[in-house]
Amino acid sequence: MSNMKTTMKKITPNIMVEDVNATINYYKNNLEFQIVIGVDEQKEVKMGDSATEITLTWAMIKKDNVEIMLQRKDSLIVELPAFKGLEIGGTFTLYISMQNVKSFYERIKNKVEIVKDMHKTFYGADEFVIKDLNGYIIYFAEAQNE
Repeated sequence: MSNMKTTMKKITPNIMVEDVNATINYYKNNLEFQIVIGVDEQKEVKMGDSATEITLTWAMIKKDNVEIMLQRKDSLIVELPAFKGLEIGGTFTLYISMQNVKSFYERIKNKVEIVKDMHKTFYGADEFVIKDLNGYIIYFAEAQNE
């Protein structure tokens, strides 16, 4: 057994969705994300916006330093059969720390489902919460000291 120090670098959620292309459009049009890469049903890799011209089973989207992977339900169940019969959505939340959260809120508030309006948390952060088209809950927050 090695005593080598291990380092975790980042976490990138891979979320189950009904329609990868529709989810990309939602995140692109409402939350200012861009598509990085997509994979179609034949396992062909497409880069950037050209990926959305075909039906995708998996994609990675990104805004600044935040990356989210999207995987179509049927594809994820083939990969991980334990997901069979589970609902899309999740019992977890995504928490995105950011700068200029109030400005971002103003730009997107009329495009998305706001679950909790902009507010000041007990620990001093400015934050708001949305629900995306697949039912995932996403916090956007800016700490006072950032």
